[in-house]
Amino acid sequence: MNFLNLQYFCVAAEELSFTKAAKRLFISQQSLSSHISRLEEEFGVVLFNRTQPVTLTQAGECLYRNSQILLYQKHQTEKAIQDIRDFRSGELTVGVSTSRGAIMLADILPEFHEKYPQIQLHLVEGTTKQINRALYEGRADVNIGFAIGDPENVCEELLHTEHLVCMVPRIHLPTGAGGDPPRSGVMQNFQTFSRCPYLRMPPDFWLGGIFDQCCKDHDVTPEIVLETTSMTTLVSLCSAGLGAIVLPEIFTSRRMVFWDRRDWRDSVAIYPLDYQSGNQPITISHLRSHYLSRAAVEFIHMAKQKFTY
Repeated sequence: MNFLNLQYFCVAAEELSFTKAAKRLFISQQSLSSHISRLEEEFGVVLFNRTQPVTLTQAGECLYRNSQILLYQKHQTEKAIQDIRDFRSGELTVGVSTSRGAIMLADILPEFHEKYPQIQLHLVEGTTKQINRALYEGRADVNIGFAIGDPENVCEELLHTEHLVCMVPRIHLPTGAGGDPPRSGVMQNFQTFSRCPYLRMPPDFWLGGIFDQCCKDHDVTPEIVLETTSMTTLVSLCSAGLGAIVLPEIFTSRRMVFWDRRDWRDSVAIYPLDYQSGNQPITISHLRSHYLSRAAVEFIHMAKQKFTY
C-alpha cells in the first residue's frame, strides 16, 4: 500500500469533495482520482459513493479510521529514525496553560534554545482541558500543568506542589486586636481575609473553582468586585487596590516581566494560606505511546532541574 495514495485518500475523505481535496493538495482532480482508483483496485472495493454529495462507503469509512493510525505511526517512525540518525534537527511542541507558560517558560526556553538551537520550538497554549486534549491527540510532545492521573496512558513526573496564597492590597488589610495587620509572608487562615473585597476567575476555571471551594470550606461569603479570565488582570487590579485575590504562589515569586514595570509588591501583602485542599501537584507529562525524542528528554530534564523543589 502506497502511503501517498493513503494520504490523498484521507484528504478526500475529510473534504468529501474531489475538487476541494485536489485544491488542498495542489494537484489536479484527475491525479487525485487516479490515486484513489489505485487504492480501490488494490483492495477490490469502492471507497466513495460518487453521487452528490460525495459520501464514504462502508469500506471507505473503515479505511479512513485505520489510515489515521497508519499515518500517525508512519509519522512517529520517521521522527524516531531522524532523531536516531542525528540530533542536528528536530521539533518540540510543549503544551502549557497561558498564564503558567508566561511564568515558567521564561526560565526554560531561552536556555534550551541556546543549548539546542537546531530544535524548532512550538507551543500549544490554552486551558488545562485544551492542552491535555492536545497531548492525547499527539499535537503536544510534553505538557506542563496539573497532574492528569492516567498512569496507563500518560507518564508524569512531579515538578513541584503548588500552594495557594492570598494577595491583599495594603489598603484592605485586616487589623488584629492590637490594630496591626498580619505580617506579610506568615501563613494565615482564609477567614482572616473574609471581609476583604475580592477579584476572581470564573468558576469553570480551576482557580475560580478552588476559590469557591475555599469560601465554602471556611463559611465565607465574599464581596466580589470583578470577575476576569486573565491572571495578569487579576494581579494588576489587585496591586492597584481594587480587591484581594487568591492565586498559586508561583505567580508571586517567579519572574513576570510585564508585572515589574513598577514594584507592585509594595502595594500588596502576600500570605500563604493554610488550606491543604488548594495544594496541587504540577507535573511534566508525555504519552507512553508517543515517541519521546531526544529533544523532549532534554527538555524534561531541564524542567526538572528548574522547577523540582
